[in-house]
Amino acid sequence: MRFGPDHYVPILKLKRGEKRALASITPVIAARMTPLLEVVEMTGAKALAEHVNTAFKDLSVSVGQFRRYFLDAHEISGTGAAGATLVFQMAAAIGHPFTPVTGISRTADVAAALGHRQMGIAVRVTRQEFEDGRIPGRLPRWLAAQKLSPEEIDLIIDLGAVDDMVAAGVAALSRAFLADVPHHTRWRTLTLSACAFPASMGVVNRHSHVLLDRIEWQAWRDELYAVRTNLARLPTFSDGAIQHPHGVEGFDPKTMQVSASVRYTLPERWLLIKGESTRNVPPRAQFPSLATKLVYGHLKSHFFGAKHCPGCAGIQSAANGASGLGSAEAWRRLGAIHHLTRATEEIALLPWP
Repeated sequence: MRFGPDHYVPILKLKRGEKRALASITPVIAARMTPLLEVVEMTGAKALAEHVNTAFKDLSVSVGQFRRYFLDAHEISGTGAAGATLVFQMAAAIGHPFTPVTGISRTADVAAALGHRQMGIAVRVTRQEFEDGRIPGRLPRWLAAQKLSPEEIDLIIDLGAVDDMVAAGVAALSRAFLADVPHHTRWRTLTLSACAFPASMGVVNRHSHVLLDRIEWQAWRDELYAVRTNLARLPTFSDGAIQHPHGVEGFDPKTMQVSASVRYTLPERWLLIKGESTRNVPPRAQFPSLATKLVYGHLKSHFFGAKHCPGCAGIQSAANGASGLGSAEAWRRLGAIHHLTRATEEIALLPWP
């Protein structure tokens, strides 16, 4: 199951809003996408089995229309081999094709990933490994030690969070990282991932909005795709959609404030709209108001229209007063559907041979 640079690999947390978003995108969009799903880190007193069961609830519906998906258990590496073993066993029990993700500096999930290699192995090499000088030598040695060849590996070059950088810096880092990776043309697939989405919605003032550049997309499109004929291989684009890589695990709504907010993807930027603390005004009262600003108000020039995707249809329904669209989870779902659709469309609209 190979794919090329006209494909899209979004990295998503295995949470209910994201899972429902995957189940809601259209088949045309799903056909051009292979999601990488991360089991989120454990917090609180929840047991491992309960945590993983929550992650896998309704997952079969979420991944049903994809040819395969990537699955990564690195965030629960603190549970040792037991966590990854359970994750990949449960994925196998679903019966839908998946490729386990591991890495050259990992220990907790290597054996479990190798034990579920029916669809190959995905190796996720990190920015830290690149900066430590491990890629040129350690990557081939790791493959040899595991008796693996590049042809059966989906290589994911992960720059991680780049929200503190500019597009030119992301492009320079990408080129340097790629230069250290051997065998460009031999990997089953080659993907370059980065995430510029902000770590906090604190970048937006209450009752306001901002436009933030999607610098990971701009860097890939303008600095890699644009010179693709000079590259041994153009890597597939990957991002973190509308969630910073660190996620929001550990957030305690009893002690921490959160404001109602909308995350909406534009061709070059994200439109972030914020209300106020949900302690002051319930989210069910705020989200319809934020939707109205986007659909009918002063931000309507940014709205793609209800026919664009199921996410946009839901946003317009919220602005029209529909029930059931007044929670942060619902808006994570709507925003994710729109982002996945828009990112896939942008790649498809580029000139391809």
